[in-house]
Amino acid sequence: MPATLDECFQRETNDLAAVRLLAATAVLYCHAWVVTTPGIETADFFHIFGFSPDFQGVHAFFILSGMLVTRSLMRRQDGLRFVVSRLIRYLPPIFVAALFATIVLGPLVTTLTLRDYFSLDLLRFILVVTTLYDVNATLPGVFMESPQPGILFVPLWTVHYQLVFEVTLVAIWALGLLRWRRLALAGLALTAVVNLGWFWNGETYAYLGSLHHMVRFTTAFGIGVVLSLYADRVPVSNRILLVIVVLTAPLAYSHVAALAGLILIAYATLCIGFLGGRLTAALAQLGAWSYGFYIWGYMIEQFIADAAPEWSAIQVFLAALPLALAAGALSANYVERPLGRFISPLTAAIRRRLAIA
Repeated sequence: MPATLDECFQRETNDLAAVRLLAATAVLYCHAWVVTTPGIETADFFHIFGFSPDFQGVHAFFILSGMLVTRSLMRRQDGLRFVVSRLIRYLPPIFVAALFATIVLGPLVTTLTLRDYFSLDLLRFILVVTTLYDVNATLPGVFMESPQPGILFVPLWTVHYQLVFEVTLVAIWALGLLRWRRLALAGLALTAVVNLGWFWNGETYAYLGSLHHMVRFTTAFGIGVVLSLYADRVPVSNRILLVIVVLTAPLAYSHVAALAGLILIAYATLCIGFLGGRLTAALAQLGAWSYGFYIWGYMIEQFIADAAPEWSAIQVFLAALPLALAAGALSANYVERPLGRFISPLTAAIRRRLAIA
């Protein structure tokens, strides 16, 4: 009998971080074309199961997030600590990257004089990027020859959705609704029906903007939530993965492609994370750097494309990959982990303050 997902989670270690690294690499790969190819659109990329590789990578992020944050909430039963940990997890690394972009990278590459550059409202750029208010904010005179002039943090638009979903999940948990796992299953079924009836052809409906993103991200996040709530009933087996591959492969370009892809990604995530071998274990070690990798990758690609405009997208990607990993390692070791030590004392301080109030 294959182990259940709950039994897999009870093991001391897992390789789920490998999935994060693979997903972030898919995003970096596609963005290499964005920074080197004028006029390129999402529709120009290779698509399978309704979406390009970078969007499928983002779907993996949301599935993982829904699964792990639900398990964390149900185990710790501490909504305040959860919110504090999410804010410390997401925002300070972005602030550090935005600060570096403003005071180090910007002065090096801007076409403005340093006096003109520093006379502008650079603080606003740092604030709107860090708070995710405007991740498409630009720095003056930076990368002006790029197809995306001045933009450094494009990937962060998905973090905005992820943070909203996770805070919403806390509210649902606080209302006691996560105890009713059939209700979560019904909610997922509803979003799946919307996907099948309205958004089946993936990015064809991208023109709908936020509505389109909300439906597909809600489905991906919801799959993760349901997997976590039903962890005691979900078997994890490479044989089952093979069956799912056989069943979903013929649907890759059908009217159910988007949903079939999400199901395949979700179960592949479980098998990579819990049944992987030495390769996935090695990738998981690097996967601990995936958040910084994701934050810094696009900015690094912009810099490389600006410094070597004759390079192809593949060359930019290959050059950016080790640099993004290095940036991710620095972020993990000198920003994310040190700040993680403040989660418990900050939560306790807020709780005391609320009690006094």
